[in-house]
Amino acid sequence: MSDDRTVPGFSSALVTGASGFLGGHLCARLASCGIKTTALVRPTSSEENVAQLKNHTSVVSIDDSATGMSGALETAQPDIVFHLAARYIAQHRPEDIPALVSDNIELTAELCEAIGNSNCSAIVSAGTAWQHAGSPAGDPTPSPNTLYAATKQAADEIIDYYARTSDLNAITLKIYDSYGPGDPRRKFLNILAETAAKGETLCASPGDQKLHTVHVDDLIDGFIHAGNLLTSGEAAGRNSFTLPSPEAITLRDLADTWKTATRSDASIEWGAMPHRPGEVMTPWEGPPLPGWTPRITLEDGLRALQL
Repeated sequence: MSDDRTVPGFSSALVTGASGFLGGHLCARLASCGIKTTALVRPTSSEENVAQLKNHTSVVSIDDSATGMSGALETAQPDIVFHLAARYIAQHRPEDIPALVSDNIELTAELCEAIGNSNCSAIVSAGTAWQHAGSPAGDPTPSPNTLYAATKQAADEIIDYYARTSDLNAITLKIYDSYGPGDPRRKFLNILAETAAKGETLCASPGDQKLHTVHVDDLIDGFIHAGNLLTSGEAAGRNSFTLPSPEAITLRDLADTWKTATRSDASIEWGAMPHRPGEVMTPWEGPPLPGWTPRITLEDGLRALQL
């Protein structure tokens, strides 16, 4: 949405989770800046998304073995790794546990181990503010509200271990809610637009929960800026920051902003549904990434989705 974007200060990068929403946008931005970018995917990744990645990015498909991960690092020779791969499940079932542990914890350990055996010493990892869902503002004590968030916290502690016992320099960026073009996820904004287009009524929670909603382009700026801090040596060791919007707003306010920005009308029955178990009513506030601030206002970002 803006040409005034953060310029990468590194030459090469490896991106996990490249077939996802955020990872796909990151790969596209890096490639557009002339950065040698390698996307790490699995055989089960979306064929359509992988095909899109191949238009501008080198794609390496690996299995779940540590050998495959080491081979990928050897092939990519990155200056920095962006670790965005994760399995998200808001409310897990017993049968979801193995995949959550494998994708969020084991993969992180295998990646850090492979980085330690490579010429790369920097990683920017995507965390979630839900790791601190029950913590007071500014309190770094973990208090995950879902098993997903707990596995992300466990992944963070694995990165802590490798940073403490090796030359790994790492930044975790704990993100909130995101939106932007090409978002395939069944999230509130997409459901709202779909419901409005069909002329139906959306049954929603009371809508009083607050959230930070950040445009994907601003989040990508944050990841690249963090990468610059690590590869330039300005940041070293282990750090953790957040990427928040200027102000947390309620879900009701988000809906009203969407209506104004898109000049659309949508029928919403607030309170027709209960809050989800473990719903975060007020988002945890942690230290934001130094030198970064979101540039796209919510109304401008939502309006652009309609263009």
